Amino acid sequence: MNQDLLENLNDKQKAAVMHNRGPLLIIAGAGTGKTRVITSKILHLIQNDKMKSSEILALTFTEKASAEMVERVDIQMPLGYEEVWIKTFHGFCDKVLRESGHEIGLDPNYKLLDKLQQWVFVKERLFDFDLKYFRPLGNPNSFINILTTHFGRIKEEFITPAEYVEYAKKMVAEVEAKKSLSAQEEIDVKSVLGVELEEAGKVLEAALAYQKYQELLLVENCMDFGDLSYYVLKLFEERPSVLAHYQERFKYILVDEFQDTNYAQFRLLLLLSGATDEGTSSPDVERNICVVGDDDQSIFRWRGASLSNILQFKKAFPDSEEIVLTENYRSNQNILDASHKFIKFNDPDRLEYKSGISKELKSQSQESIPIKTMHFAHYKEEVNFVIDEITKAVPSKEGLTHSDIAILVRSNAAAIPFAEALKKAGIPYYIRNPKGLMSYEEVKDLAAVVRALADSSDNIALMRLLQFPAFAIPMKDVVGLYNKAHSGHTDVFKIIEAGLDDETTLPGFEDSLTKFLDLYARTLEFSKNRGAGEVIDFFLRESGYLVELAREFSAESQEKLNNITAFSKIVWGFEQNATDHSVFDFAEYLKMIDESNIPLVEDKSDEMDNDAVKIITTHGAKGLEYDTVFVVNLVNYKFPILNKKDPLHVPLELTKEIFPEGDFHIEEERRLFYVACTRAKRRLVLTYSDKYQGARKWKKSQFLDEIGESGLVEEIDMGEQLEIGESSPVAPKAFDSPKIIDTAPRNALNRSLSYSQIDTFKMCPLKYGYRYLLHVPVPPIHAANFGTSLHETLKEFYRIMKEAPTSVSFDVMKELYERNWIATGYESLAHEDARKKQGLEMLAAFYEKNSDPWVIPEHIEKNFNLKIGEHMFTGRIDRIDKLPDGTFEVIDYKTSKSKALNVQHKLQMSIYALACRDIFGIPASKLSLYFLEDGVKTSMKKVPADLDSVRSDVLHYIEEIKASDFVPTPGFHCSFCDYRLICPAV
Repeated sequence: MNQDLLENLNDKQKAAVMHNRGPLLIIAGAGTGKTRVITSKILHLIQNDKMKSSEILALTFTEKASAEMVERVDIQMPLGYEEVWIKTFHGFCDKVLRESGHEIGLDPNYKLLDKLQQWVFVKERLFDFDLKYFRPLGNPNSFINILTTHFGRIKEEFITPAEYVEYAKKMVAEVEAKKSLSAQEEIDVKSVLGVELEEAGKVLEAALAYQKYQELLLVENCMDFGDLSYYVLKLFEERPSVLAHYQERFKYILVDEFQDTNYAQFRLLLLLSGATDEGTSSPDVERNICVVGDDDQSIFRWRGASLSNILQFKKAFPDSEEIVLTENYRSNQNILDASHKFIKFNDPDRLEYKSGISKELKSQSQESIPIKTMHFAHYKEEVNFVIDEITKAVPSKEGLTHSDIAILVRSNAAAIPFAEALKKAGIPYYIRNPKGLMSYEEVKDLAAVVRALADSSDNIALMRLLQFPAFAIPMKDVVGLYNKAHSGHTDVFKIIEAGLDDETTLPGFEDSLTKFLDLYARTLEFSKNRGAGEVIDFFLRESGYLVELAREFSAESQEKLNNITAFSKIVWGFEQNATDHSVFDFAEYLKMIDESNIPLVEDKSDEMDNDAVKIITTHGAKGLEYDTVFVVNLVNYKFPILNKKDPLHVPLELTKEIFPEGDFHIEEERRLFYVACTRAKRRLVLTYSDKYQGARKWKKSQFLDEIGESGLVEEIDMGEQLEIGESSPVAPKAFDSPKIIDTAPRNALNRSLSYSQIDTFKMCPLKYGYRYLLHVPVPPIHAANFGTSLHETLKEFYRIMKEAPTSVSFDVMKELYERNWIATGYESLAHEDARKKQGLEMLAAFYEKNSDPWVIPEHIEKNFNLKIGEHMFTGRIDRIDKLPDGTFEVIDYKTSKSKALNVQHKLQMSIYALACRDIFGIPASKLSLYFLEDGVKTSMKKVPADLDSVRSDVLHYIEEIKASDFVPTPGFHCSFCDYRLICPAV
């Protein structure tokens, strides 16, 4: 054997490398050199076993691991050799299907869909699916991501559409049988069957959707990533000759990160190696397979099935040899011992416990630095501490660089304060932008260009475009244009076109407006018969923006150029796949990207090598190592995070996994923490604070107590050590948002207010400013139009009833509905048809429920202006009915399904009661919401006794609005906000 391959390998590594026949299981603990073992094994098989390089198949979990392995093998191989199949599972399956998929009728030129393309694929065909629960017509796209994720999980378990549908139909049949039995035995049907029947219906709907999805993919010659292993398994099982070809082709199989492979991938390995689940094997296949894994580092398995593959491997290959690598070349012994004692809290769901092996890692370092747990009163002190420690560490006598330091976070949101503080302190850092490419200002600018070219009345796009560097019109002046447009009941573009000769349009910016109109007109003309990529390139060149960025020659300008290049790749990808490449179609594509909530993550892996502090999620840190590691925000519900219920789970009866006995979520979180700790070579610092968001006191993570039991962690209480001031790295960030108080008309806040304005302000002050102060218009929203259609129908129907009670019929209601239907804003004609049909069904149910006998309202759509302080509060009550006792019921229609009354509902209805008392002079004793979708009326238990206190509540909100700086409040609501393109927080 070539002795160079054995040099510097320990005895167990040598044994693993030299093992060359039969199945081998390598348990490789953190930092034990598994990648070196795998690459040395590949070279050994070629150089000493005289195996052809093309006869070796090495499968990895990530592209990064695959590329690293290829590079290591390349360095040590002689010039000129056949390809070693070192690929990810997806890459291997893709190649097999391109070569042999035709054997089962697949077109080898299929299009492979990424996550975003999957979303678009389903969105464009959403009404081809037979959906009800998973396609709510008020927000039809809301379940697309959940469905596509579910389909992927189903394929990971190699569950066919027929199997899933059969299971779901059986489930429904069983519930129906219970229903029949309950009728015979007079059991309470509702309590026994209600939830079960609903759940069974959801499962059947999901199963039929999966079946339809697979049919549509085949029709369009498309596949998603889950299809790759799914169809290769189908190919191998249905065409034994094809399987035999690949078994003969690959004499040896190696698998990295085996613990994270799914069932379909595991089954694929069994077929290639001639084995079965039960331990039998084909006499014609040598079963030369080596898998490398560590159950303690399994962080990507469904429901925490970390042991499943390893236990199933031992069952499928009962004669397999087992080698445990325990010599660690990364961390000091304190880190290893504390981490090992910590992960034992996952017993008995660990291989070490079940198999009786030892996985205690032994460090090759003699250094012993204590692990520290740092406790702070406030998270800003926690952030400041980390920044101060980094500042003291670089430069240092140990010769540390910034790239030797990592800050590990459980969630992307936790990274933001550290990134902002590092930036303010002038410390170079790397962070993968979790919001994706579309969150960068320069990319938002290009999106605005596309949207404005596609629709000159898109005022939101124009607001951003007018501030583009080539025109540089300040926000306050853009706002002036919007005020002029709003008062003239027109849009901004028309104001600009008509007002160039008018010096009062925008004094001092005539040249900018002229330049804008000229470049807009030339770009629009250029766009005729040209693709979106050419159009964007034309705008960038003609505006001079690229020249300016290149002239700056700064790190910031270079990053902007890189982001523009990344956006250009998105445009290029669109043009490769779309039938129409125009800027108009690309604008629609951008709209779908926005709606999907799937971030376009740019590849910045090359920046990982820069000398910068790395801020990485614990998932992203897998396989990496750093001299100094800070694991931060260690409080319960942040790490470990709260277990979120799977909105659509794979039926356990259809799975083949071996699941843990304990709490799979906490065990998964514990493995994540173990991975985080074992990234550190010399210094591991764990931090947490009492206060994060809000006033609540957070409880320190249970993981700190568990690792503290090792006796190897020094706990330090920092108390209130640091003062947070303007000079602090973590002084609160002021968003670069428009100063609406300064730019809006001074009397804007004195105009009449409504409940919807208060509701909007409570959600986000900046959204309130855009909508109610700057009057930035938004496109028609189908949900609002649908609500208006129903409200107008019921209003006119009841007016007819009041005038001629005997003339009302459902035909009259139907005719009114047709007359009041607003057809704009819907996703498609199919969506409009479905929504219109749903509305008619809601009205039919309303008619049936309320017609025997009809209650003739006392008032219909009663408008009011209620004086509160110095302000006028406006509103409209849908309906007021007189009750038998002479008091009145206030009714407000909601087009959604019924829900419990919340604080917002109660405030709204209390304001209505106040209006009834003070304006209409009638006592309202009952306040109700009528939910039209399911025909449920929900009433407040009692009308507030002190209605005057409602005035105080409203005045409180008015004062908040008057004093507001209209700073955005980022949150989940940002994902469906119309002002995303111009909001600095998105």
